[in-house]
Amino acid sequence: MTVISSLLDRLERVAIAAAILSVLLMGLLMNVEVFGRTLFGRSTQISDEFAGYFFTAATLLCLVPAMRHGRFLRVEAVINRVPPAIQTVLKVIGGIIGAGMSAVLTWTTFELAWTSWSYGTVSLQAVQVPLVIPQAILPIGFGLLTLAFVEQTALALLHRESAQETEILHGLD
Repeated sequence: MTVISSLLDRLERVAIAAAILSVLLMGLLMNVEVFGRTLFGRSTQISDEFAGYFFTAATLLCLVPAMRHGRFLRVEAVINRVPPAIQTVLKVIGGIIGAGMSAVLTWTTFELAWTSWSYGTVSLQAVQVPLVIPQAILPIGFGLLTLAFVEQTALALLHRESAQETEILHGLD
């Protein structure tokens, strides 16, 4: 269990750094677009496309930290009203369903990126970005989320909370 947790700790830090970079680049690109249109009457022609890529990357890369720090949507009204044994069962069932769905999304988005790479598919915009580049983040993000669900399921089976979740949630009470 500690192997998965320590691996996810390191990957989470990298994912957060990459997500921060994506948000910064998106903000920079949007400001360049606004100033270019306002001051020079010209567009970069790429801001919409690239901002979408950066937004998607930031969102997917932050799924793991959200999951591991107890910030994913949960039905607390139900979970907090049932006995601990049933809470554990619900957490395990939820973790298995989440891991399964994330694994399916990992595989299908990998196939999407692979197909784009195989056919040399490019975006329809002026820059014609090879779609494998922005699509590659999809299986990475969903793959990391799959690992996070596996970790949470194992922790529930061992009747332990994630250290990050306990630390963060108690700090907010």
